Amino acid sequence: MTGPSEVPADRRELMARLLARKAAAAAVPVLPRTGEPMECSHEQRRGWLAARAAPETAPPNVTLGLALTGELDLPRLAAALAALVSRHEALRTRYVAADGLPRQVIRPAQPVPLELVDLTCLPEPEREPEALALALAAAGERFDLERGPLLRLTVYRVGPLEHRLLLVCQHIACDGAGVALVAADLAAAYAGEELPPPPAPQYADYAAWSVRRAAERTPKRLPYWRERLAGIEPLFPRLPAPPAAAGPMSATARVRVGRAVVERLRGGGGDGPAGGGPVTTFAALLAAYLVLLHEISGRNDLVAGAVTSGRGRRELEPVVGSFVNLVPLRVGLDGLTGFPALLARVRESVAGALANEIPFDALVAGLGAHRLPGVHPSFQAAFVHRGDPAPPVGWAGLDVRVWEHEVDDGGFDLALTATPRGGTHELALTGRLARFTAADLAVLAKRLAAVVERPSLPY
Repeated sequence: MTGPSEVPADRRELMARLLARKAAAAAVPVLPRTGEPMECSHEQRRGWLAARAAPETAPPNVTLGLALTGELDLPRLAAALAALVSRHEALRTRYVAADGLPRQVIRPAQPVPLELVDLTCLPEPEREPEALALALAAAGERFDLERGPLLRLTVYRVGPLEHRLLLVCQHIACDGAGVALVAADLAAAYAGEELPPPPAPQYADYAAWSVRRAAERTPKRLPYWRERLAGIEPLFPRLPAPPAAAGPMSATARVRVGRAVVERLRGGGGDGPAGGGPVTTFAALLAAYLVLLHEISGRNDLVAGAVTSGRGRRELEPVVGSFVNLVPLRVGLDGLTGFPALLARVRESVAGALANEIPFDALVAGLGAHRLPGVHPSFQAAFVHRGDPAPPVGWAGLDVRVWEHEVDDGGFDLALTATPRGGTHELALTGRLARFTAADLAVLAKRLAAVVERPSLPY
């Protein structure tokens, strides 16, 4: 048997060339920048159409909140923001309509709004609550996709050496994973470091490449979804159109459960393991959420939308943009004999959905279902499982920590966001106020925690 070191040199060279050629063929190509409008990704199309036709179902803005202690240099911060925007094309892109669909226009680097709100005129006990209230309102303000810019930075001064920083970005330009990239670049530029060259490819290159890939995959995968989602009905009754008046449309209630509790949930909650192998944390928490949805709705046929990320390629890791997709997960509770059986059924549903994933707007169009006003297509409940957030990177001369501002916004009747935080998992239930009161959500969050701690089927 010939080992790697025994392969003749000419053959190794040929193999290397073939592998390089294969990698180049699969890579995301970098397109020329002519100044003309460029194709949008499915993720951008979905956000653009929702913002125009159904703002209540549009993804919420993405935010970054930091508490800064020390001498903050505002001109230096403005320069760091400009360097950030210069590096990432998606942060300086606007959108124009062409034949009913958006096209993206990449602008040259330009100034980005940086606003200072000085709250030191207020009594000291009122400053932090006022900053939180202003941040909540600012996080929900919509952007003009055609004119841009699609991000803004606000600094709230709550003391001579205390500031709260809030960066808000339209979801069409940045997703949750992109916020970590934005935070790192902003801190490095503020510290005087020279940022790396702009990544290549950039998001516009991914957009064109992903649309071609989706065109190849969608016809092959649609039959799975037509069969899988046949006969689904809305989980909740249709809501009236939201009022035009300003104000929060959603509220959030949070609980925390220990990581050991979640690990026990993965094993069936003490009732024996689910068949078929290990269960992921994602699947275990989704199963608990489905039990809660059953309790709320009384339905045994449940569909929840999962948020997935399209950053599966190494060259896309440093790219800022919107890579998230929505995948419907349908799980029936009929015939189950215990929570481990539910875990097995959830795992099967997740595996099938991910193996047949296509852009959500292509899925909805391919199903050809009539959309009901006030009802999100395919599902009204969503589930997001995030990674353990990294601590803020250092800012020169400043002590920095995460500013836990609350942003209650979302396009679903009910959404669960699960985030590991140290030795716990934070479970955040966000519900539309037209459907649930804040008190309702607090009760539901406690019920969800009880399911996680003592899982069982509710019948």
